[in-house]
Amino acid sequence: MAAHDIPDTPETRAAMEQAQTDALQRNGLKAGTVELWEDGYRAAKAADSTFEWWYFDCQLDDGSTLVVTFSNKPHTAPDGPVTPTLLVIRQQPDGSSVHLEPAFGAEEFSASTERCDVRIGASTVRGDLDRYELHVEVEGIVADVVIDREAPSWRPGAGFSYFDQAKTSYLAWVVPVPYGTVRATIAEGGATKELAGSAYHDHNWGNRLMGSFLDHWFWGRAHIGDYSLVYVRMTTKGFMGMGVINIPTFYLAKGGELVTDDMLPLRLETADEVPGPGHQSYPTRLDWTWRTDEGSISLTVRDPKLIESLDMRVEHKGFAKVLHAGDHPMYYDFNADAVLEIDLPHLKDRVEGRTLFEKMMFH
Repeated sequence: MAAHDIPDTPETRAAMEQAQTDALQRNGLKAGTVELWEDGYRAAKAADSTFEWWYFDCQLDDGSTLVVTFSNKPHTAPDGPVTPTLLVIRQQPDGSSVHLEPAFGAEEFSASTERCDVRIGASTVRGDLDRYELHVEVEGIVADVVIDREAPSWRPGAGFSYFDQAKTSYLAWVVPVPYGTVRATIAEGGATKELAGSAYHDHNWGNRLMGSFLDHWFWGRAHIGDYSLVYVRMTTKGFMGMGVINIPTFYLAKGGELVTDDMLPLRLETADEVPGPGHQSYPTRLDWTWRTDEGSISLTVRDPKLIESLDMRVEHKGFAKVLHAGDHPMYYDFNADAVLEIDLPHLKDRVEGRTLFEKMMFH
């Protein structure tokens, strides 16, 4: 079944505005404002049925990267017990990488509901939206990282995507640091490096297997010139009786000022698919366009380099094993060339740079 885009009509906008107003009130949120507690432990009262993670992605000036994710449990087991994991992916300038994902006992996990203050084993992260301090100790890597936010903290509306009429099944998201600067001290292999660079931090939680309602998504971020971007298109498996739809999300800031986070005009066209690991494929041409009566924004993404692929298969049992016999979910992560063009009444620009994006496939 072909997916269709959400129509950008006055009726759709009115319905979405009301839905977001209801969601803001339901979750105690303020429109257009991210508060300190929103980066705290959102699943604390429902940890037995909710997964949650805090994600940090650092691009460093020597060409290396450091990705760290603090999770209360795997997102593939929202109904399971708290099983904290610390994902660390350390890629060197030559492309070699180390992927570590140790599990810990529940007693080695703690998190505050008032702010970002998470501990898993000897690793910690603390932050107040403006600054984050990470300490990571895992299998031969010790890193101390300071992130200073440079672009406005953000969430799309209320940050909740509901996938049932009762609004009990959801995936939620907030982006405390769409773009920030980094100072890092990393000890590994008998050497210690002092590095600088850029960073991104987001925070996700939900209470249902994502593959039960999503077919795939494209997600990306970039800092090009003075501009910070976050762009997403989730494609569902069927959404509240509306069939298979594309759900977009978009954020564009210049320096410390938001340009737009109007999601409805965002569209994605992909082309030139090539095979990837795990019997999946990915496009080598992605054209993101945002167009209204007042102007347009485009992001042209070309020549993606696959920098990470993860096999996301889950061991099913009983009848579920038969239902999912043909599934091979995969996660791909890319670095690509990007051109951002802005043609708005108050802002016109064209800049070139790089973007990181991912394709997550649940089938």
